[in-house]
Amino acid sequence: MDTSLWMSRDLLTAAPNTPVLEAARSMAQRRVRHLLIVDPATSWHLVGIVSSHDLYLAADAGVNPFSPRAVDREVRSVATIMTPHPLAIAPTTASAEAARILRDKKFGALPVVDRGELVGILTEHDILRAFLRLSGADQQGYEVTATVAPGSLDVVGRMHALAQRRGLHLVSAAMFEQDQVHYAVVHFTGPANDAFVDDLWRSGHRILRVRATTPDGPVPAHA
Repeated sequence: MDTSLWMSRDLLTAAPNTPVLEAARSMAQRRVRHLLIVDPATSWHLVGIVSSHDLYLAADAGVNPFSPRAVDREVRSVATIMTPHPLAIAPTTASAEAARILRDKKFGALPVVDRGELVGILTEHDILRAFLRLSGADQQGYEVTATVAPGSLDVVGRMHALAQRRGLHLVSAAMFEQDQVHYAVVHFTGPANDAFVDDLWRSGHRILRVRATTPDGPVPAHA
């Protein structure tokens, strides 16, 4: 999945000569943690990025840079605290690759640039939003966690057949190994269906947990 599907296009930008306090005020009002610094002559040529962490580091000891108390105590411009020429990605960058960069570089966000023009920003929040959407965890249905015995890797297909019989749909399935144990985590969407849950428990699979999911989050699991 391309980054362009998940990035934010509603960008908060500022010129390099913007006072730090003005930048902090804008970020607080918009409730964002990253300010994109652009060339005032072009408006969309990225020259730097400022994070909320940069603002805290730039503030005097004991002063919250987002607080009105900080007014008139800071006269520097964002050019003095920004990260110049930050690492940027293309909108066609795979979301998984972008997530890997955020993890490995310990970044909170990645500007998205298309042919030299700033077009978006991808944040940790966006990656989490993508994960929830793609997994189906933010939809009504069920998350099923099971262990998978060697030679029984078709457990997902068998659970899928049970779900289809009860009118539910498979949205995502992940299989992984942790501490030499193989697990499957499968998400199904559809209305609450106690018969489906009963089918799972009677299926003979090594079910660890069946958790109902809703747009508001999971509900207590049937373990």
